[in-house]
Amino acid sequence: MTGLPGPGPSRRGFGRGALALAAAPLLTAVPARAAGTASTASLIPPSGAHLGAYNYIGDDTGVSGPEPLESKLGQRLGINHCFQMYDAAPPLARMRTDLAAGRIPMLSWAAGDTARLRAILAGTHDAWIDGQARALGSLGAPLLLRFTWEFDLRYADSALFKDVWRYVHGRFAREAPLVAFVWCPTWRAYRETAKAEPFYPGDAYVDWIGADGYARPRPAEPAYDYRPFSLLFDAAHAFAVDRGKPFVVGETGVHRADSDPVQAAWLTAAHGAVKESFPGLKALVYFHRDGEQEDAHWRVTVPDGGPAQRAFTAIAADPWFSPTGRRRPRSTAPDRRPSRP
Repeated sequence: MTGLPGPGPSRRGFGRGALALAAAPLLTAVPARAAGTASTASLIPPSGAHLGAYNYIGDDTGVSGPEPLESKLGQRLGINHCFQMYDAAPPLARMRTDLAAGRIPMLSWAAGDTARLRAILAGTHDAWIDGQARALGSLGAPLLLRFTWEFDLRYADSALFKDVWRYVHGRFAREAPLVAFVWCPTWRAYRETAKAEPFYPGDAYVDWIGADGYARPRPAEPAYDYRPFSLLFDAAHAFAVDRGKPFVVGETGVHRADSDPVQAAWLTAAHGAVKESFPGLKALVYFHRDGEQEDAHWRVTVPDGGPAQRAFTAIAADPWFSPTGRRRPRSTAPDRRPSRP
């Protein structure tokens, strides 16, 4: 949907394993911890929705650092979203930090190309899958896993995809029962390409249903020009509600354009739409990184303290988006208010 700037790959590139980490071993020796009384159901707030973000801090492997953004907002986020290529190790240290701070880790974990899907189903990568499950299970806390996200853009064989999803889900059920599987295509799978239903592996294999969608300038196509939040996610939300699953916006962003500064207005409208028309939405995660493309500038903190930042701050400060209770981020300032650069 969007691109990552600089030497790193595009977001979709993570799905192809574009940054292979040769030094990252299979995680086969991480001991699992007892789950105790925790469960994935505890991730679902009875009212309101978690607010989260992927916040780029110069790490092109996909690890997000929420603290600088939280300092700007004056509020702690509820979810920190990281990406992981299929041939890399999970960011366990980052995830432990998030858990200690009261954030829910959300990890988008790639599966590779179609040939790799077939190999997974043949059992070739069982050690890889089980090692990942043990690593995430060792955290001992519920978390969200977007396995091979935006699959509607990656794969054509829906039957193969569903078989692989069920296979991986089954191996995680033994090793990591606190990992909630998030099934997350793009918004178009629900509205335009009719791929949602054919790719759905079944209620027993899905904990959350999600969608990704971005608002870009498309002046020549009025239906897509800064498409409103409601028209990006209404069909996806209905799909989730119909199946009794919590809905998550796994990635979203609104383009920042100097010549047409609609970012703040779009965010404000989205703020209201969620509360008025999306009762099944239980998590909203923003993609806070600018891409190289001219229509992929998503950061809300440019300019610092500007209208878009204030609009996003209003979302973060709304108790609706802090269902577990608001907490201010740590600051070195004597008055405990977030510092300004």
